[in-house]
Amino acid sequence: MQRLILHIVYCAAVILSFAACDVFDPRTPEEPTEARGNFIPPTTSDIVIENFINAINERNARHYVQCFVDPSLSELEFEFLPTQRAQAQFGALFDEWSVQEERMYFENLISSVPVNATFNLTLQDGQFESQSSNHATYISSYRLTAQHSNDGYPHYEFTGTLRFEMMTDQANNWAIHRWADFPSDDDQSWSELKGTFKL
Repeated sequence: MQRLILHIVYCAAVILSFAACDVFDPRTPEEPTEARGNFIPPTTSDIVIENFINAINERNARHYVQCFVDPSLSELEFEFLPTQRAQAQFGALFDEWSVQEERMYFENLISSVPVNATFNLTLQDGQFESQSSNHATYISSYRLTAQHSNDGYPHYEFTGTLRFEMMTDQANNWAIHRWADFPSDDDQSWSELKGTFKL
């Protein structure tokens, strides 16, 4: 009987010592390494556009690059065609532009936009110029607002017209394989934003 009482006392002491060390307290959740967002499996070409807008507005680099063709699932590689003014300004920077450059520019940009600052994309009058079972061409005017903190680049509104060439890959998902950018008057274009934040 005395041995049983000693055993109970010992167990109680162990439990109390664990309690004193906060072992049973809930852990503080870890901060996510990247913002969560809405990414829909791109089984149609219009879903690609929806994912593209959401990825930008949610500042989600992973979802952003998922909108572009994956060379491991396609014979095509991603191609970006900048405005003539941006091509002249940044020289050979755009000659070897790939999905990796897209990721780098986008990550640099979102890290320069404070959490409470405006960062959003609006597409206007977008339409599919042509569409088949495995290829589509989408054209839209755009307005991208990015209130970044780069004092050396005092531009926060970017306008123009984008042209996406999309196709299906080996997984039957749609993705952008060519992006052409066209300027809007004398405004800063998306191309100039990319060039600035890729450097």
